[in-house]
Amino acid sequence: MAPPNYETTTPTNPIMGSIPKPMAKSSRAYVTFLAGNGDYVKGVVGLVKGLRKARSAYPLVVAVLPDVPEEHRRELVSQGCIVREIEPVYPPANQTQFAMAYYVINYSKLRIWEVFLLLLIIIRINC
Repeated sequence: MAPPNYETTTPTNPIMGSIPKPMAKSSRAYVTFLAGNGDYVKGVVGLVKGLRKARSAYPLVVAVLPDVPEEHRRELVSQGCIVREIEPVYPPANQTQFAMAYYVINYSKLRIWEVFLLLLIIIRINC
C-alpha cells in the first residue's frame, strides 16, 4: 500500500486557526531529512518558519523514514512542508561487521536524491 500523501492541508483548524498552505509549486525546493520520534521535528519546524519569515520562494520538502510518527508528519504539513516518506537503506547483509545498523540513518539520506529526481520528473511532466 502506498504511503498517504501529506501534501494537502485543510484551510482551517479549530485549535490552530489558519494553517499555512504549502508554498507554490516550483522547479526548486529546499530538502531536509527527518528520522525517529525525537525532538528533531522541532528543528524542521524552525527551519520552515525561518524560510517563511525570509519569504522564501521555494517549498521545504521533508524526506522522512517510516519511524517518524503520524503526529510529527501532520505538524510538518500544518506548517506548509511537503512530506515524502523514503525507504531506509540497509547495509548489505555480508557487510554488517563494517557498516553497523546505526549507519542506516546516514545511508538513508542518499534517498533524498530519489525524492529530488522524482520531483524533477513530476515538474517536467506538468510543465
